[in-house]
Amino acid sequence: MNAAPTYLGFADLARDAQASFRATMDAMARPGTIKTTPVPVNAPQPLNPTMAMLALTLCDFDSPIWLDDNIAQSDAAKSFIAFHTSAPVTKDKATAQFALLTSPASIGNLSEFAQGTDEYPDRSTTLIIQVDAISNAQFATLSGPGIETTASLSVEGLDETFWSQAQRNSQLFPRGVDFIFVSDTQLCCLPRSTKINLTREAA
Repeated sequence: MNAAPTYLGFADLARDAQASFRATMDAMARPGTIKTTPVPVNAPQPLNPTMAMLALTLCDFDSPIWLDDNIAQSDAAKSFIAFHTSAPVTKDKATAQFALLTSPASIGNLSEFAQGTDEYPDRSTTLIIQVDAISNAQFATLSGPGIETTASLSVEGLDETFWSQAQRNSQLFPRGVDFIFVSDTQLCCLPRSTKINLTREAA
């Protein structure tokens, strides 16, 4: 059940992957900055175009990935990811370099994902989370490396439990997980080094 004939991935592999990687690294270096998806990728449901772009850019044969139930139950989505990335799928969150989640409801307990160590903080999981919308509305106030003073961020669908976990996660630095939020047309990063202050309650 190979999805490759219908879902072709990047039209120009080198150029498109570079554009995607640059946008992602810039967003990670500047937490709270919202980037327009540079190379939306047509992919089978439940993957949105930005999630698909990041999977093709970041995942490879040497990066174990964890899939939430919505993706794991889609043969087309799994075939698309396998064909274009060759990334091994793990059922153990603690061994995943990347976790692909189709909704915030799939996150669960952050402590179950790889946290890295003080000596090897890069041995942690980056969670790529599909969301409905991202904006710079005043909800979470961000500060820390890559932010000149403060930045505002609002992500539709993230509840109080997530933000409480994210605040605890930042206190673990240099350990902890990183987040990439992806809508159909945008992406935004929240690395573990970012301090989070909530200016109002989550919906």
